[in-house]
Amino acid sequence: MIALLPLAAVFLGLAVALWIWAARDWISARFQRDIEWMRTTYLRFDPNPINARNYTLAYYAGFILLLILLVMAIPNIFVAIGFWLVSMLIPSILIEWAWRKRIAKIDLQIPQAVATLANSMRAGLTLVQAVTRLSEQAPEPIRSEFKIMANQYGYGADMETVIRNAKQRLNLQNFNLFASALILNREMGGDISDTLTRISKSLDKLREMRKTVEAHTSEGRTNIKVLLIAPVFMLLLMCIVDSNGVGMLFTTTQGVAILTVAGILAGSGVYLARRITKADI
Repeated sequence: MIALLPLAAVFLGLAVALWIWAARDWISARFQRDIEWMRTTYLRFDPNPINARNYTLAYYAGFILLLILLVMAIPNIFVAIGFWLVSMLIPSILIEWAWRKRIAKIDLQIPQAVATLANSMRAGLTLVQAVTRLSEQAPEPIRSEFKIMANQYGYGADMETVIRNAKQRLNLQNFNLFASALILNREMGGDISDTLTRISKSLDKLREMRKTVEAHTSEGRTNIKVLLIAPVFMLLLMCIVDSNGVGMLFTTTQGVAILTVAGILAGSGVYLARRITKADI
């Protein structure tokens, strides 16, 4: 039986090689998609271009190494592969979390950036020169966004296309208002510096209104956290007092039904509370 192991390994290797050869077109297409994903994802955070192919290969190598480590650490190969497949979702989750934090900071910096742009154009600079100046002097992370705009214009894109690309990339209400004003001014003409000044003042007032709403709804958001934590905390206390009784919740049909109903009610309460405390301005 032991002597057959090398032969089985050879056949398994041949099967994997034949599968890779048969799926070479799909693998090549997927590799190109991953390269483009790596390039666009990196550009969301840094305006400087990278060698996306090398980054993608390193990304693949990291996941292959992780699979090997999981197989070595976990006796059950199917459980190891399951953990590995779940771990493949983590990079996207972390990237989206980091992007939301970045977007929140950019949203706070937009009013000041618009005011600076208006002052620069009032001083006699063109729109391109004002954007370039912001790409050099504005604080991060909004400086990177204006640098992306300046780089795209430098590579040959017209300013209207550059503004529309930034509008689509950020997808922020405040930036959309600013971008729409720039596009409309380029089509209709007028005093853009005066328009940008009014937009900047309006965005400042909106920010103050958001702060007021957040202060008034802070108690509701605290109640949501209590609503999430309290049932779990009470269940742990009951487990200390009567562990056998609590164990029946997880081992009997009636107990599972009670937990399901409790979970649905708690989830509904959290959903309704979030809808009540959430105010769009």
